[in-house]
Amino acid sequence: MFFFGRKKKPQEETLTVKPVQSKLSEPLSESRGKRVGALARGTRADASFVAKKKEPEEATLSKAQSFEERVQAARARLQAAAEKKQSERLAARNLANNAGTKPFSSAVRSGMPDRLRNIGRPVDELVRQASSRAKFPRNPDVVPQARRPSFAESHVSDMAFRRFSAYLQEKSGIVLADGKQYLVSSRLSPLLSRFHCDSVDTLVTRCMDETNRSLTEEVIDAMTTNETLWFRDTYPYLALQNVIVPDLVMRGTDREVRIWSAACSSGQEPFSIAITILEMMGRMVHVDPSLVKIIGTDLSAEMLQRCREGLYDAHALSRGLTAERRAKFFKPTHNPNLMRIDPRVSRMVEFRPLNLLGSYALMGRFDVIFCRNVLIYFNNDVKRQILKKFLYCLNPGGYLILGATETVAGIDDKFEMIRCHPGIIYKLRT
Repeated sequence: MFFFGRKKKPQEETLTVKPVQSKLSEPLSESRGKRVGALARGTRADASFVAKKKEPEEATLSKAQSFEERVQAARARLQAAAEKKQSERLAARNLANNAGTKPFSSAVRSGMPDRLRNIGRPVDELVRQASSRAKFPRNPDVVPQARRPSFAESHVSDMAFRRFSAYLQEKSGIVLADGKQYLVSSRLSPLLSRFHCDSVDTLVTRCMDETNRSLTEEVIDAMTTNETLWFRDTYPYLALQNVIVPDLVMRGTDREVRIWSAACSSGQEPFSIAITILEMMGRMVHVDPSLVKIIGTDLSAEMLQRCREGLYDAHALSRGLTAERRAKFFKPTHNPNLMRIDPRVSRMVEFRPLNLLGSYALMGRFDVIFCRNVLIYFNNDVKRQILKKFLYCLNPGGYLILGATETVAGIDDKFEMIRCHPGIIYKLRT
């Protein structure tokens, strides 16, 4: 469009530009805020990606190397700790060995060398203390094991074996068959250090000289077999319960009932007899426990002392004894591994020393004699002598109970054999 005339001068417009900061300071709507936040996050992520792209390869390698170094350092620390722990164990073991004792593995822990010094005492001292505390001088779980003798020390020569076999048979009636040198060696070797003998031959010679009574008793005691358990074979106690006691009650005697347990070892047999008598109290036919006297005899003074104490460890209590009888007839002690026989049982039993080859004159007469699994260790002549002496110790109509493989051969005409199904007992003919 064309204008004619004077051209008008355009007016100057004043533009006002609001700063961006004022817009940002204004409150954002919800949709606008989300867009701004997404933009900011995307900007930071892009910046980080760009920075990583620009990071030189040398920096990446240095980081990998530092990680490997940290792994190697951690491995080195673990190895050092393991070596330190091993060295402490070796030091503790050497400390115990140098003190004359075997290492107690349960007590060896890292950081405990000071506590090991308390047990680093001589073996003899430990043996005496443990035996006195536990009352079981032969228990390998209580007494530390001494040094094992060498072959030269424990070897028994043929001449010494023959002499000792004859001596043992004369003193105890035990017969050692030919070729039993290993038995003499295994049973007498533990006595070498106690009596300061350099070999079993020397120990046997000193024993036969009888200059040391204690040594002679220890040797004979070691050679006797002390194998026993509670209610062994079961049937003798069933026969006592179902046949013998009812027969004694039917006779109508009010006198004391006397029972002899010969070669009673550590006391399980006489105490089993007493428990059987006590258990019969609930029956119609029974005998008053106060009228029952049980005598237990043995050759070993050590075994008799153990019987009188009436202490038994968990291993002994687990052999032939039910949990019910254990709870009823035994009492706990301060030692959790030991239990004591109930006084109701122990007061029924008296223990005496007796050699079956000796005289029985002081024993008196009995209604029942238990001599189980003992005669098998004697020769036939000695068996016959012992059975004849039993014959004179029984009251008329008394009972003799032997082991499952033992008989009254030689005097069988004096006894009536009674089959109990199972088992056999012998009744003296009247």
